[in-house]
Amino acid sequence: MKIDIENKVLQAMDLHSRGYNCAQSVVMVFAEDLKLDKGLAETIAAPFGGGVAKMKEVCGCVSAMALLSGFVEDNIGSDGKVDVMKTYDWTRSLADEFRNQCGEVVCKRLKGLEPGSTKPPQPCKELIATAVRLIGEKLSSN
Repeated sequence: MKIDIENKVLQAMDLHSRGYNCAQSVVMVFAEDLKLDKGLAETIAAPFGGGVAKMKEVCGCVSAMALLSGFVEDNIGSDGKVDVMKTYDWTRSLADEFRNQCGEVVCKRLKGLEPGSTKPPQPCKELIATAVRLIGEKLSSN
């Protein structure tokens, strides 16, 4: 699949600037590529923003990567059902690379909100860009 990754990053930035949360911004830019209705993408990603309902747990960008894995054609078996183990592998590899690049996958740690944290907060737009690039690269390599 050919993906214009930097265009996807710009689209995700635009969605975020228009009020969509981090998870929605990531999921919505890949909706068409994964044959997912954009309105459905917006709806199913909504609860994951802010580290799941603003609880600052798993980053919405990481949740978006996990959510998208279920729509990747290579992760669907010959019987038409999602291959759970493939989705786990796909998600884990993306989450590991996200952690490599960003240092963490938990929102409150990424944002420097844990007591005693000395790390500077990472802007959501940078985290969104990282997630979009990772997904775009992975989809392009399939």
